[in-house]
Amino acid sequence: MQILEKDYQNNSVSKAINAGKNSIIALPTGGGKSICILKLCQAMSDKNVVVSLRNAALIPQLLHTLTSNGLTVSVVKSGYKYVAGGDVTLVMEQSFARRKHLNIKCDVLLRDEYHVGCMGGVYIAMREELSPDLIIGLTATPIDRLGVYIDQSMNLIEETTTKQLIELGELAKPVYKVPSLSQEIDYSAVKMYRGDFSVSGLDCILLEHCSLVAQQTIDDALSQGRKVMLFANSIKHVEALSEAFNLLDVQHEFVHSQRANSDNDESIRRYKSNEVRLIINMSMLTIGFDDPTTDCVVLARPTKILRLYLQIIGRCLRASKGKTNALILDLAQCISTHGFAEDYRDFTRKTAKSAAIMSERLSVTNIGQFVDGEFSYDESIERKIVKRKPASARKKTRPRLVASKELVDRAASNRAATLIRLNPRMEKFVSTIELVNIVYEQQDESSKMLDEVGMVKIVALIGFAYSDSLVDSCTKLVEMLHAQNQSIRGLLLRVSNLITAIAKQELATSV
Repeated sequence: MQILEKDYQNNSVSKAINAGKNSIIALPTGGGKSICILKLCQAMSDKNVVVSLRNAALIPQLLHTLTSNGLTVSVVKSGYKYVAGGDVTLVMEQSFARRKHLNIKCDVLLRDEYHVGCMGGVYIAMREELSPDLIIGLTATPIDRLGVYIDQSMNLIEETTTKQLIELGELAKPVYKVPSLSQEIDYSAVKMYRGDFSVSGLDCILLEHCSLVAQQTIDDALSQGRKVMLFANSIKHVEALSEAFNLLDVQHEFVHSQRANSDNDESIRRYKSNEVRLIINMSMLTIGFDDPTTDCVVLARPTKILRLYLQIIGRCLRASKGKTNALILDLAQCISTHGFAEDYRDFTRKTAKSAAIMSERLSVTNIGQFVDGEFSYDESIERKIVKRKPASARKKTRPRLVASKELVDRAASNRAATLIRLNPRMEKFVSTIELVNIVYEQQDESSKMLDEVGMVKIVALIGFAYSDSLVDSCTKLVEMLHAQNQSIRGLLLRVSNLITAIAKQELATSV
């Protein structure tokens, strides 16, 4: 089996071996982690190398890659006969505890999909038992659920990005579509759990839209000849979507954890062999699933987890003969939350507060210009540049503002009174916001917090229209939102609307 090595793969391997400490190799989905594992095993042939896996589906694939390139492999997993003495030992992590008696020697531990369970007890117990001299993890997303770098004790090696691999033709070029359906659903009332929407809360909304999702998938993907992976929210959602496609007479397969393994395996086989062109799943195919002919993913569930979003869209980005592009069909406001596949992301964020996409991205404020049409990353960046009309084109003259002496005196009086009254009431208002922020941060609900820039804008806005009742109303508004476990991130708009309502009321009473 001939391996076509890439510079970024060789550089990643060299840096990991020469780092002098434990490392994580970050490679985009489709970047060739199996090839890096092979090169690491070949380069350290004098060491006892153990490769730890959490996804059983990866074992046959990796076993074939290693053995076809001259390495002997011992496999520790139920269903495989263990033969000691291989150049490399493949270990199914969940099987290791029952096979400690094998006394496996380990100088170097390689762990695929390092972000999954790397802080869990199963992996930690195995690592302590094997006691390797060097650990090298491999993953496309070296971050936790909150976007924080997964293991601060390990060196990060990132020799390429998704954008670079797309430009090189190593990955398929994504095109994006955001149907108007996705913008009409309100998720603001859904409670959060461990940094993401609660599954049951989402189901209450998503189960009502299954027929619309099915029809949109047909119109935008299946009718265009695309091969589609649809990502749902729950087992109940998977089955409801399957029923919706059945009603539309669309052949498809679905997988979830409550089906028999043999049934799931048969569904995956039929999909990979192109007997059907649609497969619905909840989370089973998010990590480690490899089918390069897939050229569309449908996001039928929203998520606040950047790592999950990147893993999902990566399922359709693998290059394949005859594949011109890959459609990311967003039915759940994911693009406006997390941006594009091509965005550069700084994976070294050390706190949840600092974890962010460090690049240009599509935002909620301009998503309307893309609704219902396919577009690319480059087009989105171009459309974000607002071209101002030349001054000469503005022919309309605005009437000059004229203020009476009475209005000027009243404004001056209000400003003087404001300076006297501003501090104590505003201090209570700001303190209330800070307290709510602290509570949400402790609950891992940072998405509900108001940032410092927003705080400054609100204080400035209230300062211009100050009144005792206004500040008291704003304070009560924050307390009410917190009592209902709602986000205060959109507080600026709420305060602005409150000021407008008060102003209208004062105008009505003065007439």
